[in-house]
Amino acid sequence: MANVKLKEEDQILLQGEAVNITPLGFDCEISLDAIPSLRDAAGRFRILGMELQLQAHKGAVTVCGSASVYSVRRVAQNTGLLTARFADLQQDAYRLIAEHLSPVDVVSLEQARHKRRA
Repeated sequence: MANVKLKEEDQILLQGEAVNITPLGFDCEISLDAIPSLRDAAGRFRILGMELQLQAHKGAVTVCGSASVYSVRRVAQNTGLLTARFADLQQDAYRLIAEHLSPVDVVSLEQARHKRRA
C-alpha cells in the first residue's frame, strides 16, 4: 500500500493511505475535520508539499513534490475522499509510480534499445 503526507513547510496537515494512485494524482480518505486546513484564507484549496511512500520493485521509495487538492467528496458521515493532482514532482517520480502500479519491471526506452542491440 502507498502512504501519503500532505504538508505545509514542516507541518504535516494530512497523513493517510492513498487508495487510488494514477499518473495524474491520487485519492485518499480523510476526516472531514481536516478540510479547513487544506484551504487558504480565501477558501480555495491550496497547493501543498507531498511525500508519497510507494512500494517499487527494488523496495520502498518516497516520492517528493507538491500536489494540488482537486476535490473532496463526502463518502460517509465523518469521512471524505480527497482527490489530489500532482503539481511538481522529483525527476524520477513517474518511473517510480509506474513501478508501483506495474506487476512487471519498468525499464526506460534507452535500456530497452540497448538490450535489443546486444
